[in-house]
Amino acid sequence: MVKTQRRYQEVAARISRYVAEHGLQPGARLPGEIDLAKVCGVSRPTIREAMVALEIAGELEIRSGSGAYVREAVNPMSLVLDSGPGPFELLRARTLIEGEIAADAAVYASASDLNKIEKTLENMRKMVASKTNAQVSDRQFHVAIGEAAKNSVLASIVDGLWAGMFAPMYHRLSQRAGLDRHQEAALVDHEAIFKAIAERNPNEARRAMRLHLYHVEEHLTSDEAGGKEEAQASTPRTRRGKTDSSDRDVITA
Repeated sequence: MVKTQRRYQEVAARISRYVAEHGLQPGARLPGEIDLAKVCGVSRPTIREAMVALEIAGELEIRSGSGAYVREAVNPMSLVLDSGPGPFELLRARTLIEGEIAADAAVYASASDLNKIEKTLENMRKMVASKTNAQVSDRQFHVAIGEAAKNSVLASIVDGLWAGMFAPMYHRLSQRAGLDRHQEAALVDHEAIFKAIAERNPNEARRAMRLHLYHVEEHLTSDEAGGKEEAQASTPRTRRGKTDSSDRDVITA
């Protein structure tokens, strides 16, 4: 069976060719994300994933507030390796799956399940208050909701999706976006999800979960990670419950 490249790998290869074709030397600055998105015919999230892949491969150096710069490739062969699903691919899957799981949890959760979810919230509150990374409690919260839906397959899917959130690409992208600075906002979202589940409101639980994951995507695509020039050139986007058609990527020849 022929293994196809993931989209971010295809775009990373195109950016790598762009560097070679334009004779960009180590230290040269690449065009901004908006311009690269136009050149490649894809959305900014996919460009961002590709840039992170190139950074991990050692071909680019991404400087916060400045942009991406060419560097000598430490291990160019790493680009042909599959680094797993891209961060935004994972988030799209989570939005589709976890929204429905939250709705089911609102219907099937027992008192014991609700207590378990609330305990993860208590742990997260303590970590946020002490400025400690709350990613472990965050994962426990989502897995507990999966278990509360009373479907072991769904619970294992949530845990598996979260495993991807600890992968190098997601970790690097979340560092660039300063995701840990948004823990208080994530906690507010978690409280809303739990409230809807505890009140046995599946529609609101679904909406609250999807909104939370849209917020995560917005943080990861924020211009805090894209540099000052990107921030000046871009227009903020808000997503509330449906996918914007501009996010559908078309890889041009």
